[in-house]
Amino acid sequence: MRYDWRACLLCSLLACLLLAGCPGSSEESSNRSSGETSTKGANADDGTTAAADRSGEGWPEYPDVPFVPIMEEVDGIPIPRFDRQETDFEAGGEVPVDVGNEFAKAHPGEPTTGGWLTIRLSSEPESLNPIVETSAVQTYIMGPVSDALATQDPETFEFLPKLAREWVIEDSIKLAPDYPGQERRIAQADADPALELEVTYAAGDDEEPLSVEFQTSDAEGSALGEVWVGLMPVNLEEMPGVPTTGYHYWSDEEGKLSVSGVVDGTYRVLVGAEIYGKATRNDDGSITVRAATEENPLTERLASDGNDALELAEGEWIDIQEQTVFTYYLRDEAAWSDGSPFTSQDLEFGYAVINNPYVDGESLRIYYQDLTECTPLGPQTVRMRYRQQYFKAFDFTYGLAAYSPPWHLFEQFFAEEGKTLTMEPLTPQEEDETKQVSVHGQQFGKFFNTDPRYNERPLGTGPYTVGDWERADKVEVLRNEDYWDTEDAGYLDRIIFKFIPDSVTAMQALRAGEIDFFYGMEAEQFFEDLKGPPDWFKGRYVKASWYSPGFAYVGWNMLRPKFQDRRVRLALKLLFDTEEYVEKKIYGEAVIVSGSQYFFGPGNDPTLRPIGYDPEAAADLLADAGWVDTDNDGILDKDGEPFEFEYLLPPGSTAAEEQAQLIQRNLKQAGIRMEVRTFEWASFIEKLRSKDFDACRLGWAQPLESDPYQIWHGSQAGADKRGSNHVSFSDPLADELIEMLRLTLDEEKRKRIHWSFQRILDREQPYMFLYTSKDFGAYHQRFQGVKWYALRPGFDLREWYVPKDQQQH
Repeated sequence: MRYDWRACLLCSLLACLLLAGCPGSSEESSNRSSGETSTKGANADDGTTAAADRSGEGWPEYPDVPFVPIMEEVDGIPIPRFDRQETDFEAGGEVPVDVGNEFAKAHPGEPTTGGWLTIRLSSEPESLNPIVETSAVQTYIMGPVSDALATQDPETFEFLPKLAREWVIEDSIKLAPDYPGQERRIAQADADPALELEVTYAAGDDEEPLSVEFQTSDAEGSALGEVWVGLMPVNLEEMPGVPTTGYHYWSDEEGKLSVSGVVDGTYRVLVGAEIYGKATRNDDGSITVRAATEENPLTERLASDGNDALELAEGEWIDIQEQTVFTYYLRDEAAWSDGSPFTSQDLEFGYAVINNPYVDGESLRIYYQDLTECTPLGPQTVRMRYRQQYFKAFDFTYGLAAYSPPWHLFEQFFAEEGKTLTMEPLTPQEEDETKQVSVHGQQFGKFFNTDPRYNERPLGTGPYTVGDWERADKVEVLRNEDYWDTEDAGYLDRIIFKFIPDSVTAMQALRAGEIDFFYGMEAEQFFEDLKGPPDWFKGRYVKASWYSPGFAYVGWNMLRPKFQDRRVRLALKLLFDTEEYVEKKIYGEAVIVSGSQYFFGPGNDPTLRPIGYDPEAAADLLADAGWVDTDNDGILDKDGEPFEFEYLLPPGSTAAEEQAQLIQRNLKQAGIRMEVRTFEWASFIEKLRSKDFDACRLGWAQPLESDPYQIWHGSQAGADKRGSNHVSFSDPLADELIEMLRLTLDEEKRKRIHWSFQRILDREQPYMFLYTSKDFGAYHQRFQGVKWYALRPGFDLREWYVPKDQQQH
C-alpha cells in the first residue's frame, strides 16, 4: 500500500499555498494585577499571564519541560470554556473499502487499468515545481508523479521502502579533543589552540550580528578542516531560547568557522573528531558504539582491530546526537519517467538546489537548513547527516527525493545553451569565464525559478507523468506504462485536476458530469443540497465524509497596533460562538480546536478545552485594554482611533463568506467595525507575504504531528520574512519550547512540550482557532477501491480503479 506522503510532510495551506512569515514587537504593559508575572513575548502587549513553572512540579516526570498552566482569567476577568467534546473517531487502523457505494457492492470488479477520473480542486497552483511551491493543491497534483525514498502506510503509519530499498539510522558521537590519534584543537582569533574555550556572546543593538571567529587544528596547531565545534550554554536558565543541546557547527575546509546569531550568553566551546554508529549508553558513563553499515569508516577500523564495537570510557566522548546519520540504499530499478536512472547524484543536486538562497524555496529551506550533509557514497548509496537530533529528521531525509529535480535534465537544459552545470561553488565572474553554471549561484536560481519547462511539467519518479496544463482550467497526469514499480503503478489511465474555485459552480459541474469527484464540498451542500438524495444524484454518485489533519482559523496581524494586545485578541475570540457555528453550519461534523496540533494527533492537549462564547467578558477585556465608546457613535475607540479593520478572504467559499458576515455582525454589536474583502488567490497571498492585511481567514493542512517551527517560531517572524509566520507571533518561552520539541525523540516527553506550547497559543490567541471539520465530497459510483484515510488528503487515487465493464474512456 502506498500513500501520498508529500501532502502530510509539511504543514500546507488548505486553501492552497504555503504562507509567509513575520515578527512583532511592542512594549510590555504596566497594567497588571499585583503578584503576577508574564512569560509572554513582545507581541503580547497587555493582560496578565501566569509564568511558566520551572520547578518540575507541573510535569514531574519531565522536570526540564517548562510547565504552562491553563489560562483561567485575565486581569480578574474569568475566561469561559466550552465543554469537552466527545467523538469516537480515532486516527489509524484498518480502513474499510467502498463505504456507502451500494453499486460497488452489487457489481464488484477486479482492479484493472483504464478509465479516467476528473477531480475538482478549489484553487490552481502557480507552479508544479515542488521546491518553489509547496501548496496543498500542488502536492495533491504531484503526489502520483513523484515518489519519496520511503512511503507511509496510511493505516498502520509504518514507513515502508520506496525509492530506497532500505535505510540505516545511526548516531553521531564526538570524541574528546585529546582522544589518541584523533586530537583536535580550537582557537579564537589569533590565540593559541586549546582543548576547550569559554566565550561570552553579546550581539548588541547593531544591525549586523556579532560574529565570532574560530580556527580548528590538530594537536600540533596545523589547520584542520571539517571539524566539529559545539557551543554549549553554561547556564540554560539564564539563556531562554538557547537549544538545550547547544549549537553544532563544522569548520570549513581550511578550518575556519564564523559563528553569529546565537542566543546571548556564555558558552563552552568544544571541539572533537566525529564518528558515527549505533551508540549504547552504559551505567558507568561509557558508551558502546557499533558500526551499522559497510560504508561507515568505523567498520574498517573495527575490523582491523579485530573488534565488533568501540568502547569509549567516560571522558573519551563529549557529545552524542541520536538518530542524525541516515544511509539510504536506492533501488537499482528506480527511474525517472523518461527512463533515466534515479541515483544519489539527484539527491545531492536536490539538496544543493533547496539550499541555494536564490531559489524561491524559503518555506522548504527552513526545514533543510539543519541537514548538513548529503553525500553520494556510490550511485545507489547516499549518506545524509543532520546537525543535531530532530524528531522529524527521518521525514525530511526520506522526503528529499520527491523535491529533488533530475540532474540529467538540468544538465541538458544548460548544455543547450552551451554551458556546463556544476556542483562546484563559483563566482559570477568564474561562471562567465568558464561557461559554467553553479548550482549554488544566482544564475541557476533565476533559471530554476522561472523556466517553464520544469515549472509547468516537472519530471518525476512516480507512476504518473504531467500532461497538458490549461491555465485557469485543468491539468492532467497520465499513467506511465513504463513505471519501474509494477506492483504500485496505479490503475487509472488519466487523472484530471479541474480548478473550480466556487463551490456552487463545482456542484453544477458534478451534476453535469463534468467532474467525477467533488473534493472540498461545503457542509451545507453535503447536508442540504444532497439531502434525499436528489434524483440527479441518486444512482450516479456516492457521498463521503472523512477527517483529515488540519484546522481553520482567523489570523491577526500583530504588526498592527490594535492586535498587539492579547486582551483584544481574546475578546475577539469570545465574540464568536464557535460551538453554535459547528452545530448549525457544519451540522456537528467538526471539533473545536484550541491550538495548531491536529485534534486527533499525539500532540494535542486533551485537558485544554476551547475558549467559549461570552460577549460580556469580551466587553470587559476590551474596556480593560482601553477600547471604549467615548463619543457615543456606536464604535469603540482608543486614543482617538476607532476600532475598525479589514478581514481578508480568498475566493470561492460561500461558507467562509457567510462566516465572515456572521463575525462582522457580532463585532458590530460589540462596537467594532469590520470590512470583509475578497481577493483572488495570487493577490491574497501577496498581501499576507507583504504583511498588508489586518486579519485573514485561512486553514492549515498538516501531518498527524507537526513541527510548529515554521508557523510560530520568532525567527520566522518579521516584516522582511516571507515564510509562514504571517501573523507576526514571537514569544521567548514559545521559542524555547519549539526548540526543545525539535530535539526530543521521546514521544511521551514531546507530548508534554506540545501541551505547554499549546497553552501559550491558547493564552496569546495569535489566531482565532476555529475547528477541524470533516472533509466532504461525492464521487461517481463506478470507481472502486476507494478508502478514506486519516492522513491528508484522505484518499489515494493510485488505489482507485474502474472495472472494465464500467469504463467510459
